[in-house]
Amino acid sequence: MSEGLNSKIQSIKSAARGFHSFASYRIRILFFCGKLDLKPRLTHSI
Repeated sequence: MSEGLNSKIQSIKSAARGFHSFASYRIRILFFCGKLDLKPRLTHSI
């Protein structure tokens, strides 16, 4: 499992050569490897 994650990070790293800051690179890794739930949450009930 860790080898798969490392492989994914290496592919992101090779695609990220145009980024100007480490923060952009970090965000991309968290987005693709963090399995984020992008569904909006309801903050109040209707």
